[in-house]
Amino acid sequence: MKSRFFLALLVSASFSGVSAQAQANGLPAPPVATSATSTGPAVPSSRTQSQTDSARAYSTQALRFESSWGSANIIRGAEGPVVGTVGWFRDFDVPKLVESSPRAVAEARNFQTKNFRGSLVSSLGAATAAIGIVVSANSSNNAASPILIIGGVGAIGWGLQHINAGYAALSKALWWYNRDLAH
Repeated sequence: MKSRFFLALLVSASFSGVSAQAQANGLPAPPVATSATSTGPAVPSSRTQSQTDSARAYSTQALRFESSWGSANIIRGAEGPVVGTVGWFRDFDVPKLVESSPRAVAEARNFQTKNFRGSLVSSLGAATAAIGIVVSANSSNNAASPILIIGGVGAIGWGLQHINAGYAALSKALWWYNRDLAH
């Protein structure tokens, strides 16, 4: 089977007259023009039309996100509308947005879990560190103040790590959605 495939590729390459010059010099190949007298099969116009429609649909339906100061806007298309905002304690139903792709839904749920945990623990850590700073600023010789500060900063770090992992899962969810959108 593989030898037949290789033989077919070899025969089609020898008859098509297309050169591999673009690979040799690193420049893109010029578009191949077909004429009415060519011996090769003509590409049906419906195929070209469907490829154009598919590309147009992809460019208007694909999702991406732009992050800014702890939140991210999920945007449809290159210049499209914002379809949702996610971030610290912002609950947007990302799994419903990407429901056409099962793998994207799994990653979106992973994002929601990690983002909520990270937001919660980071907020608690910030409150704990602030309490520790207030206690130490009152000039009290209390052993709890450094423990509160260190514990709070540690919780902030752990939470931010989970928020970062959540955004990685969001990126994967949108990638899977866009991949399945192209098919």
